[in-house]
Amino acid sequence: MKKNTFILAALAFTAASCSETEIVNSDTQDAKESINFSAYTSRLTKAAQTDVTTANLSAFNVTAIGNGAIYFNDLTFTKGTAVWESSTEYVWPNYPLDFYAYNVPTNANEMDKTDFGTYITLDENRNIKVTPAKELANQEDLVVAKALGQTSASAGMNEHHAVNLSFKHYLTQIVVKAKNSNTADYNVDVTDVAIRNIAGKGVYYFSTDKMTAESGSVTDYVSTFPAKRLTELEHEVMTEGGNGKWYHVPQTITPWVQSTDIENASNGSYLALKVKITSTTNDTPIYPITSGGGDEYAWMAVPVPSVVNGDKVYDYAQGKKYTIILNFFSDGTGAGFVDPENPGDLDGDGDTEDDKGQPIGVNVIKFNASVDEWDTENTTITINL
Repeated sequence: MKKNTFILAALAFTAASCSETEIVNSDTQDAKESINFSAYTSRLTKAAQTDVTTANLSAFNVTAIGNGAIYFNDLTFTKGTAVWESSTEYVWPNYPLDFYAYNVPTNANEMDKTDFGTYITLDENRNIKVTPAKELANQEDLVVAKALGQTSASAGMNEHHAVNLSFKHYLTQIVVKAKNSNTADYNVDVTDVAIRNIAGKGVYYFSTDKMTAESGSVTDYVSTFPAKRLTELEHEVMTEGGNGKWYHVPQTITPWVQSTDIENASNGSYLALKVKITSTTNDTPIYPITSGGGDEYAWMAVPVPSVVNGDKVYDYAQGKKYTIILNFFSDGTGAGFVDPENPGDLDGDGDTEDDKGQPIGVNVIKFNASVDEWDTENTTITINL
């Protein structure tokens, strides 16, 4: 381990918000043991590799604050043999340090990428502003950890003399699955999925350990994939490989109320799938009804369900994974509603405006049958012989 010290003022600080923050010269410190970390994420998940786990957490950034000053800022620590270390080592000062750690987005797609904007200074308004990418493939998990009042002595009590960091997930993960319960009569092919009218930005505050959705940031999220036909099994329909999930800002959902707001003038939240529904017997198009031979797709929709426990409605909470299953034709004839904002042709008249929010179903001819009792009134005839 290197024992030389480094002058912090020589480093390039990446956060413009810290330009007026005091910089500490590490040459003034007595302790010579380098700072490093052991890290793990709580609530390990068995989901796909896009979730941050202890196993794949290869790097994270840390800001250290102590003695009324920034000790180091936004410094990257990468996984070594046993612990996470920085390429430039910093030794322990002779006063406690508060550490604020967070992963950094890796997607370089400039047109659509997840953004974590860190603001960690000497004031108490330390936060991370989060904007998830619009496309599922570009979204990334956010994990955060903090360890306050740490010293060389407290780190020395742990394995490898490293500060323990316990990272937690702070976004909400949503997985949408779909199935077709009546494959004998109907084919359901899906090629896109969308979540519409939900908050698209949020701020995580270190002081409260909470993320708050930003008001007025309502947006849509859409993912396109090669068409797949639903079966009676549950499918994760968001990606070609079937392992897709979305990372969204935690929030309280206000669902679309189809019964009273058929065109969704109030901009309620809803799920949408781009579908082609046909009859299995003769491939007759059921939705959309078009002149193109039934090869077209159109959007269907259902309100995003509220998270309900008894009579209480809860947020789509941070660190929680929600799985929503759309069960087509669960009663034999139902397939949701025409998308109120992107409608397809439900009745084949070429006009989709009057189809918004209408139920997509199959008007199968049915009968209720009963047999009246025999009428015996005044029906007895006596023949006298």
